[in-house]
Amino acid sequence: MSTTRSASRLDLEHLLSPVSSSSFFHETWETKPLLVERDDENHFAGLLSMRDVDQMIAFTRPQFNDPNAFRDVAPVRSTYVRGLPADQAALSPMPNPGLAELRQVYDQGKSVVIMGLQQRWPAVAELCRNLEKVFHCPVHANMYLTPAGAQGFAAHYDPHEVFILQLEGAKHWRLYDRVELLPLASDKVGTPVRPLGAAREICLKPGDLLYIPRGHVHDAHTADSFSLHLTVGINVYRWADLIHHAVSCVSRQESRLRQSLPAGALAGERPAYDGAGELKKQFQELLALVSDRARCDQLFDEAAASLDHQFYSQMSMLPGSQFSSPVDLDQVALDTVVENHCQAICRVVESDEGAAIAFPGNRVGGPARIVAALRYIAGRSRFAVQDLPDELNAQGKLVLVRRLIREGLLTPATQPVVAPQIDRETIEESLIPETSALGSDVRPGTSGRSAGRKAHGPAWQVQQEEVVER
Repeated sequence: MSTTRSASRLDLEHLLSPVSSSSFFHETWETKPLLVERDDENHFAGLLSMRDVDQMIAFTRPQFNDPNAFRDVAPVRSTYVRGLPADQAALSPMPNPGLAELRQVYDQGKSVVIMGLQQRWPAVAELCRNLEKVFHCPVHANMYLTPAGAQGFAAHYDPHEVFILQLEGAKHWRLYDRVELLPLASDKVGTPVRPLGAAREICLKPGDLLYIPRGHVHDAHTADSFSLHLTVGINVYRWADLIHHAVSCVSRQESRLRQSLPAGALAGERPAYDGAGELKKQFQELLALVSDRARCDQLFDEAAASLDHQFYSQMSMLPGSQFSSPVDLDQVALDTVVENHCQAICRVVESDEGAAIAFPGNRVGGPARIVAALRYIAGRSRFAVQDLPDELNAQGKLVLVRRLIREGLLTPATQPVVAPQIDRETIEESLIPETSALGSDVRPGTSGRSAGRKAHGPAWQVQQEEVVER
């Protein structure tokens, strides 16, 4: 019998099981749909249930994009009501219905669609973050609650990869032969060109999963049963995105790419531009300039770093223990074992200004000499403070780990591994050098974010410049 699992166990391997992720990427990814049928209605237990839907709507109060949907007389044409993403501001006052109003439109045969569930429900947020660790691109999730005998959307294709997780009830899907090959993100949800061709019909039951590559035309409906499913969207980065960042990188160094287009150069319905020939020649020269720079490995590295920065910038920090269980930093010693719960989704950045470690919702930087320690931290899920590279002395290791605990990257391990016993007095005596391994950049227990607060350091605290900066 299946048992309820925590959302932290819901990762790509669990979603695809028994299909391995390696075979999925080799045989299926971006090319063809995949159906995983299971005789296990609890496979997604702990993620989202009908009971959870009530709480999510009541306490997050999503706004909806159709002001007519909640009037006394139901519109004839609408087949669904769709909420706005939690981070999207409404252009005009939008309906903010409660449970009773949404139940009424649901009873009228409309699907209830809640967008951006990763910003509304903790378990879904953890699932999306687990997938972001694998795909290294933004992941979102939308909830679809459809009454029996209804169809919310006509046949369409999506511009992102889609995993459909059937949570409760059942839903019938049609996958058509028609494919729009690898649409761009800017294409939004697409209406396919007809004819759609033959359809493969599938019925998803609780615990089943369906993967639909972007561009593959599909629709869905319910029959005798209602349906609750989650659509998880993988917003992949394309080669076109990387090249766009490469051009931006070259533009920062080549002023010719930053010059404005001549007035009237974009024809549209206007008469042909007099200097069109010269314009095309300059266009080709600038493309050749970018192409010449692309032969250098440095441009690829710069473009990849720029795109990576975009990815990290859009992520928020998930709830941890910063407020619920604040750590007594005075108790963090060299033999303390800490965990890096962002281990698969943090990166170390080096620049002329020094080194930094970026992770969801935060970035902590310092002098270049801490880079080895940051790389060690980024590459491990748990370690003892004393195991950090010896480019830092004992004092520097404590300062760095305590700062990263306060900033949300590290947490003390709940089940410490056995570490050597170290005499506390000996440690404290060794932590009063004339200058530390970090030089004058050390001030244990201080934070750029917490300047002016009481420092979290032991009695031996040396009042020097802090090790890491915002």
